[in-house]
Amino acid sequence: MITIRQFSPQEIIIREHDHGETAFVIEKGKVEVTKEKDGKAVHIAYLETGATFGEMSMVDDTPRSATVTAVEETLVREIHRDDIFTTMKDNPEALIRLLKNIFERLREANMRIAQLETPSTVPGQARPSPWQAEAVPAAPIAPKEAAAKTALYSIEGMTPKAAEAMADNPFTFTTFPLKIGRRSNDPLVNNHLEITDQDPLQISRHHVSIVRENGKLGVVDRGSKLGALVDNVRVGGKKNGPGPVFFKGDEGVLILGTDASPYKYKVKLASS
Repeated sequence: MITIRQFSPQEIIIREHDHGETAFVIEKGKVEVTKEKDGKAVHIAYLETGATFGEMSMVDDTPRSATVTAVEETLVREIHRDDIFTTMKDNPEALIRLLKNIFERLREANMRIAQLETPSTVPGQARPSPWQAEAVPAAPIAPKEAAAKTALYSIEGMTPKAAEAMADNPFTFTTFPLKIGRRSNDPLVNNHLEITDQDPLQISRHHVSIVRENGKLGVVDRGSKLGALVDNVRVGGKKNGPGPVFFKGDEGVLILGTDASPYKYKVKLASS
């Protein structure tokens, strides 16, 4: 019930505004997501092995929200909407990947609604531009931010407990957004960096994302219970907006949870 398809570099897999009834899981390779704006293709994100796209065709009949093009030789699994129930039984892992992405889209949609409803009165916090509120497979990255993909960033624990809670300390990354949350056995948790936490919990399963917009490094809350502290500015939780709140430079201090939380991290540009 799942079709394996191969695409060559620069070959379009799905095109914005076309109608479709299939979702895709990348088995091997890399694709670029772009969105048309003022007659030009705007870079949104790169997706690699394990990522999914086109999953909203499982939910509704609206046209594709973005164009997805193979960057290199790419192998994908294509799942048709009519085969979704068979997939549940025969290939639950592929379906879980799709559900993870759909739930993440819902979290991002709720976050963007909250951003539009929250006045930008917090220092370092900014509203998203209108085109950022569009439904796309990943949080947008402006065209000039594509160069930032070659830069190496790191997150390093500043307390013994913070360091012990990560499998790798420091944790390095090159792409955005970087999704951070509590390590969990929940198959629908969707994070790039998982941090171990025990009761009383400071870290939510889906806590924050580190983003880079217009040359600035920042943090967006993903619906956490206690929020976070970004260079002494609160974001998320019950009393604060979802952000983004930006660090003062190419490095800063991120505390996950309350101000007194032991999960204190240095986020910085490691090299280019």
